[in-house]
Amino acid sequence: MMLKELDTTLTLQGSHAQTFREMEDFADHVETRPLDKLLGDLNGLVRLPDTKFELARLVMRRRLRELAEVEREQLRLFAEEVALGADAEAAERIRSVFVQRAKA
Repeated sequence: MMLKELDTTLTLQGSHAQTFREMEDFADHVETRPLDKLLGDLNGLVRLPDTKFELARLVMRRRLRELAEVEREQLRLFAEEVALGADAEAAERIRSVFVQRAKA
């Protein structure tokens, strides 16, 4: 898959964000983007630099925690389908969105 195919408005915004304000705007868009579109952006988001991906992942995890278990599982299954078509590193990042850390 060509990288250009992964360039959604959200992933372009994330890749071009340099200032604190631009990063804040990116996080706000991750927060407000409809979940179906956000899942469609996964292949592009996982290719962002580590810090930007981590920011997106934190926002997505928070949003997922607010959903009912059945909705979370449906989204996880969709993300797993996306991960199966991705390279190993991207697949690991996609799956990491759905891994819940143990509570201390």
